[in-house]
Amino acid sequence: MTILEQLYRQLVIDHSKKRRNHRKIEGDTVLQKHYKNPTCGDVMTLFIQLSDKKVIEDISFVGEGCSISMASASMMTELLKGASLKAASQFRHAMEQMIREGEIQEDIDLGDALALEGVHQLKARHNCALMTWQALDRTLADYEEYK
Repeated sequence: MTILEQLYRQLVIDHSKKRRNHRKIEGDTVLQKHYKNPTCGDVMTLFIQLSDKKVIEDISFVGEGCSISMASASMMTELLKGASLKAASQFRHAMEQMIREGEIQEDIDLGDALALEGVHQLKARHNCALMTWQALDRTLADYEEYK
């Protein structure tokens, strides 16, 4: 195992054990989506507070699952806090491409989520890494539909 692989592994473990933004956000204007990974049973609820200018003011999650899904959720919430909906969509597509295709978009910085690059080689774990990102997609699709 290379030093970089060791660092990535430690980063995933750290996010899994010390989950960032692992809490509920309360309020009438908070978007939320409950999501379950059908392949392994991981569950989570995503909470998003948007500003009037379609910027993610706050984002959090609650749930339980494997280290990959919980680390991915922690990493995503850190990455998206303060991001526009357009940027969030770009991050989402870049993450999907990295996990499913093994390709990293050079022009989009996924931050700590780059530590999940190796999941590409573990097809059975793709949905674990993408669960919270899929919840984001569905939450924002519902928001646009009912806005």
